[in-house]
Parts: sequence; C-alpha cells; structure tokens
Amino acid sequence: MKKIISGSSIKVLGFILCMAPANAVFAAETGADSEASSVDSGEIVVTARRRAESLQDVPVSVTAFDQTQLETAGIKSLRDMSRLMPGVQFTERGSLSTQLTIRGVGGDSRNIGIEAGVGMYLDGVYIPRTSGYNADLAEIAQVEVLRGPQGTLFGKNTIGGVINITTKEPGDTVEGSVYASYGNYNAFRTQASISGPLSDTLSAKLTVATYDRDGYIHNIFNDQDVNDENRRGARAQIVFKPSDALKVKLNADFTRDRRTVLQTQMDSPAGAAAPYYTGNRFEANSDQPNGDKRNMWGTDLTAEYSLPNDMVLASISAYRKINVTVSSDIDQLPINLFNSNPLTDFVQMASQEFRITSPSDGPFRYVGGLYYYHQKGTALRQIYIGGSLANGALNRAKAITNSYAAYINADYDLLPQLTLNGGLRYTYEKKTGDYLQVRGPVLSYDFDDLRRSDKNVSWTGSLTYKPTRELTIYGTVSKGFKSGGFNLDTIGAANLISRDLIFGPESVINYEAGIKGQLFGRLLRYSLAAFRMDYSDKQVAQIVPTGASTVSSVQVTNAGKARIKGFEVEATLRPFEGLSLSGSASYLDAKYTRFDYSTIGSTVAVSYAGNRIEFTPDWMIGGQAEYRFPAGPGEVFLVGSATYTGDMYLQPEKLPKYHESGYTLIDARIGYEVGDLMIALWGKNLTKQDYRTYARVFGGLDQAVWGEPRTYGVEMRYRF
Repeated sequence: MKKIISGSSIKVLGFILCMAPANAVFAAETGADSEASSVDSGEIVVTARRRAESLQDVPVSVTAFDQTQLETAGIKSLRDMSRLMPGVQFTERGSLSTQLTIRGVGGDSRNIGIEAGVGMYLDGVYIPRTSGYNADLAEIAQVEVLRGPQGTLFGKNTIGGVINITTKEPGDTVEGSVYASYGNYNAFRTQASISGPLSDTLSAKLTVATYDRDGYIHNIFNDQDVNDENRRGARAQIVFKPSDALKVKLNADFTRDRRTVLQTQMDSPAGAAAPYYTGNRFEANSDQPNGDKRNMWGTDLTAEYSLPNDMVLASISAYRKINVTVSSDIDQLPINLFNSNPLTDFVQMASQEFRITSPSDGPFRYVGGLYYYHQKGTALRQIYIGGSLANGALNRAKAITNSYAAYINADYDLLPQLTLNGGLRYTYEKKTGDYLQVRGPVLSYDFDDLRRSDKNVSWTGSLTYKPTRELTIYGTVSKGFKSGGFNLDTIGAANLISRDLIFGPESVINYEAGIKGQLFGRLLRYSLAAFRMDYSDKQVAQIVPTGASTVSSVQVTNAGKARIKGFEVEATLRPFEGLSLSGSASYLDAKYTRFDYSTIGSTVAVSYAGNRIEFTPDWMIGGQAEYRFPAGPGEVFLVGSATYTGDMYLQPEKLPKYHESGYTLIDARIGYEVGDLMIALWGKNLTKQDYRTYARVFGGLDQAVWGEPRTYGVEMRYRF
C-alpha cells in the first residue's frame, strides 16, 4: 500500500486497482428515521439544494454520511470527519485558529472582522465562526459536504463549500442509547440520548455528551501534560405536529470546553530556541499559561407548513453565542519573550429566513426565500513583551454586521431526461466597527467609525442529463463571494489610518462537470467531478506601506488571485453480502496567480505568483473496507481505513521549512454486535505517523503544530 500511495506516477492506478480500505465513504442507504432515508430501496436523499432530492440527481459535488457510517468509522467530531472527505482540510491550533478549506478555498475567521470561506450549517442554521465548528457530533442523522461555491442557496461566505449537518428528530416511540469509550491518555467519552412522544402531537429528545482526556505533550517547565480535552455538551429538541400540514421544531444546544492547548511548538533550534530545542514533538518547555476556554450555545425554531397543493412554507429563526478566551505563551520558551493573556472573541448572532418550496413532481420546480443575518462581535487582545503590557499592546475591537438577501433557485425539465437549473441571490451587507490599540505614543490608535458595505449577486447555472435512471451527467457554473471586513487583530505600525484596516470581498467562479452512476444492480456506486475555480480579490495578509507613509505593516488586502483545478472521484462497491469497499481520491492543482508580498522597509515586492496555495495537498486518497459476518447469536465486524494526504505547504512562501511531505493515516475497528449491544476495539493513526498541520516563523522562532498521535481504546453502545 505504501508503494501505491507514495509514487506520484501511479497514485491513480493504485487507487483504481486497490479500491481498498477507503475513508471518503460514499453515502449508503439509511434508516427510515434519517433525513437521508430512501426514496425507494436504492436512492439516497440529500438536502443540498434546500429540498429533499436524490443524490444521483443533484448537479453538485456532494458527499453524504449517515449515522451508521459515522459510527462505523468512529467519527465523533468535524476534526475526525475531515479525514473522510476528499479535498477537505481541517486544522486547529486552539479555538481562535480553526481553519477549514474545501478544494483549497476557505480559511479561518482569525478575528471578529474576518469571515470564513466555508459555511457550516446545523439544522439549516448558519454557524457564524470557525471557533464554533468543532463540537461533538452526537445523534446526527446526516452530514452533507458540498464542494464549490454555494452562494445561491446558502449565501455569503460559502465560496469553498458547505458542511450541512442534520440532527435526528424524536419519533413517536420511546427510544434511546448509551455510549462510552475509554482509551489511552486516559481518554473517556460518553454520550446518551432519550427521545419519545409526550403526547399525540408533541415529541422530545435530550442528548448529552462528555469528553475528557489527559494531555499527550509533556511540559518539562512545570511537569504538566498539555493538549488535553475537557468538554461537556447537551442538545434538546421538541417537535410539535398538530396536523399533517404543520410541523414546528425547537432546538437548543450548549457546549463548554476547558483545555490546556499549545497554540504552537518549537520546530527548530533557530533564534532564542537554541538552548531549549530537543526535537521531541511530545515535549514542550513553556513558562506561561496555555489555556483555551470556549462556551457556546444556541437555539433555533423551524416551522414548516404544507399547503394543499404540496407547496411548503418555512420559517427558520435562530440565535447563537460563541465566547472564546485563550491564553498563550507565544514564544513557547521557558523565558518570557512574548505571551498573550487573554485573547477573547465574544460573538452573538441572530438570523431569520423565510422560504417557499414548490412541489417536486412538476416540470418546473423552485426554492425561493428571504434572509436576514445580524452578528455582533467584541474582542480583546493583551500582548505582553518581556512580561510587560506597557511594552506590548492592548487591543479592543467591535464589529457589527447586518446582512439582507433574497434568492431563487429553479429547475425546468426541457426534456424528460434533460433539466436546466438556474439560481440568483442578491445580498446587501453593511458592517461597522471600531478598533482601539494602546501601544506607546506612536503606535496607539482609536478608530471608532469603521464602515463598509457590500452589494453582490451570486449565481449558478447547470444542465443535467439522465440517459438512464442509473446514470447522471451534469455541467455547472457558479459564483459565490466572501464578505469584506476589517483587520482588527494587528499590532500595527506608525501612521496607520482607518483604510489600512478595511478590505473588500473576494469571489470564486467554479466551472464543473461531473458524472454519477450505479452499476450491477446498484452494487457499485460512483461519482466523478472535474473542475476549475477562478479566485478573484483573494483576501491575503501582506506587509505593505500604510496609507499615510511608506512605513510597512501587516495588513489584510485584496491583492490575491488564484487558479484551482482538479478532480474528485468516489466509489462504493458491495461485491457480496457483508463486505463493503469504498474509495475516494482528489487531485488539486492550486496556485496563486497574483500575490505580491512586500518586505519591511522596502518598496520592492516579492511575488508569490506560481506558489501553491497553503494547506492544499496535491493528492488526497483514501479507502475503507468493512466486513461483517455472523458469529454465535450476533455479528462480528471488521473495519479498516487508510488516508493519504499528499505534499503541501503550510504557508504561501515556497520554503523548505513550510513544506510538509505526504503521509498516511491508518485506522481500524473490530467489534461484536448482539441485539442492541455493541462492543468494539478501535485505533487511530496506528502507525504513529508524525505530521505537521501548521507552521510559521514568529520573532525569529520556527514554530509548528503537530497532528494527534496514535490513540486506541474500547467502546460500548447500547440502544433501547
């Protein structure tokens, strides 16, 4: 297997011949209680276009996972799930620095004035910040991964794609489950849920989850272990169905995190790290606090009413808060050069959507709606230099966003086998903000009237041809945009003016052609998509002169352009009863075509044009094999998976220190199911692969973040 996935000239051949253990699972049939339930015995239903449709018919590159698949693969969070998704990268160095990209597009919302480029939706509600992405995935009905711009139906900040998560609803019978897992590093995870009817028209569900784990990195400065976990979460649902025509669903959830997490580690003996660098990724030598606290909660109310002609009217109202506080020893040394305590982002959002969905059985079908979104964020940054705040910086910031949109997406059957699709979304967005920095007499600023607005039309068009029921061919062109904003996280330079903090929106146009099919009585499912994405006005951090002088500072500008092209292939094969093989591969050729980066104190720009976009591996190849066979009163199951992530750079500079070679992660599970009881042994990263997920230079120090080590344990689930 290593030879197959390490030789660049035979990667695709190896994937085809070995369709072997694969991680990017193509959606399989699901239970009747799932929103991915079958239209008939073979179809898979997704809501990628805001209505229930067969996955086979959707002219979008979509991967779907149901609850059974997530449990089979041992997926408990988005961090775990990213390894199942071709072309998707997820990295995290504390809650404030979570980054998600799809096809090389996305990024992190690194401060309250910057938006993410991949949208996360939970039960139809937008999760406003990347700091709110990595929560426990408990009682999930379905997860859909939509690749490419999704601006027409999902709105702004989805230029990379969308992660669309749907939770399981309570049914009309009492049921529940209890789950527990224990592993190395004293890792203990629990989940429990119970649901059922409260009356003939009312049902409810309660789910709770915990996760505790000791740290796997030893801080030799204070003899403590860091990079631990301490999480508590709960989710409640109430569904009211007074008639067949009306359904009202109320959700509420809460997550509390308390972790000791290193934002970075020493990656070389360069600079002041020379006396302390050991080369051991499981050791740290940090003299300042490294804390990560996150509280987030939200509630949403969805009402759906079906008219006599089967048209559906829907209203989705939501409110959410995400509060994050981070303390970090920035230099990660036993000498106090730089540290931050605290860094905070407090964000609250409210949204309201009204949607109308036409019946699905006519030649003309449409989804339209109105959308309003409000977000308010406040932030505090206290940076100490040499242990002194007076020598460092105190930053306070606020940003308020009000966004209004109207959209329509429609299908028209030109012929029984040929469908034309088109969609438009108009967005008007207004942002205001203020920024205070106290850093000595020359570098202190108070900008209390930051303003900008965006007007944008996102669009999509596609043509879908179905020569047979088992074959779909499509071509799609779509455009999406990510909002402009304010860079409210800088410690600046002399003579900054307000326009130095303001940047405009970025956009992506995606050209895509794909094929989806089924063979051998649906024993084999496959999909293939080829695409090209033109990235304009990319928001990038550059060292450029300030607006009032030639003195340079780090600013977010719209200086970048990029071209991304590639393909994705997924397949699932069930050759005989009990055996399921699935595989995926994605190839990305992602390069900057314009990115001029100035050097400090110089007017000469260094061009990054031609460099690979950071966090974008050339290849991602994965596979999963699952085999089940009867044994005694129950059933044994064996699951093995492997994921290869190819070469990539962890910064836009094409330097050896930022290059990360390809690596393979191998997971496995073996278990036994009898009746409603399941017991299994599991292991992740079984070969103890060392790999970096982030790297940078700060204050002359080479720093990095490493992926998680080998973990293993035992788990049990009981359903009733």
